[in-house]
Amino acid sequence: MVRMALAVVAALALMALDARLHMGTSVRSVVATVLTPLQWLSAQPVKTINLMDSYVVTAETAKQTQEQAATLLAQQALRAQRADNLIRENEQLRQLLGLHQALQIQARAAEVVYIAADPFIRRVVIDKGTSQGLQLGAPVIDPTGLVGQISRVHPMSAEVTLIDNPQQATPVINGRTGERYLVYGDRQTPGGLEVRFTSPDADVQVGDVLATSGTGGVYPAGLPVGTIAHINHRNASSFVQVLVAPSAHTKTLRHVLVLDPQPLTQDEAVQQLILQDKGKNTRNSKAPATRPGVPDGSVKEP
Repeated sequence: MVRMALAVVAALALMALDARLHMGTSVRSVVATVLTPLQWLSAQPVKTINLMDSYVVTAETAKQTQEQAATLLAQQALRAQRADNLIRENEQLRQLLGLHQALQIQARAAEVVYIAADPFIRRVVIDKGTSQGLQLGAPVIDPTGLVGQISRVHPMSAEVTLIDNPQQATPVINGRTGERYLVYGDRQTPGGLEVRFTSPDADVQVGDVLATSGTGGVYPAGLPVGTIAHINHRNASSFVQVLVAPSAHTKTLRHVLVLDPQPLTQDEAVQQLILQDKGKNTRNSKAPATRPGVPDGSVKEP
C-alpha cells in the first residue's frame, strides 16, 4: 500500500509539473519520433491485405466505378469553373474596395496513420510533422470539407483534433443568410455537429450550408463545414437545437491536406486598411471626418 501511495503521489506531481511547466513536451517528441518507424512497420501488414483486396474486383464493379468516376469528374469540373468565376469576381471586388489581394494558401498532403487512443478527445495522427513544415494550429481538410486543426506537432508526426469534439468551437457563416454561428461537436451523437445557443427566431432552415467565416484567424473563410440536418424546438429551453451533418468524412479519414495557419483574418485586414487610411486622412486634414464603408457603421475621427 505504501508503494502504491508513493506511486500515485509521484504520478500526480509529474502531471502537475507537465501541465504547468510543459516538462513532458520534449519527451513526447522524442517518443513520437522513436515510435514512428515501429508504427509504420505495424501498419504494413494491414496495408498489404487492403492492397490485395483492392485488386480482387469484378469487371462489372470496375465498370461501375469508372462510370461513377466520370460523373464525379464532370461535377468537379463544373464546381471548379464556378469557383474560378467566384475568384475573379472576388478579386474585382477587392480592387474596388482598395484591399490587398488575399495570400495564396499553401497546402501539404498527409496520410492518417491511426486514431489516437484518447477516450475524451477525438484525434488522429498524421505522418507529417515539423520536419515537413507543419505548424501548431494549422487547419486540416479532406476533399469534402474541414476536418480540424493540428493540436500537437512532432518532428515526424502530428496530432489533429477533429471538429466534432464537443469542446471544439468552429466559427461558421450561413451561406444563405450570412449569419454567423459557432459550431461544436454534438455531445449526444459522436461524429455529428451542432450549432449551440441559437434563438428560436433565428433564420435557420434544414439544408442551409455552413462554411468557415474566417473569424478568429484559425481557419480561412469558405471551407465547407456542414449542412443543417435537423432543427429541434425544445419547450424546456430558450434555445433551439440545430444539428449539422459534417461535410468532412471524419470517421473514414485516410488522406488530408494541411493548410498554413492564417496570420490575419479578412475582417481584421479590412479594419487594418481602414485604420491606415484613417491615419493618412488625419495627417492631411485636421477637420473631423467620417469614413464610410465600415462593416458596423462608421468610425468617427476625433
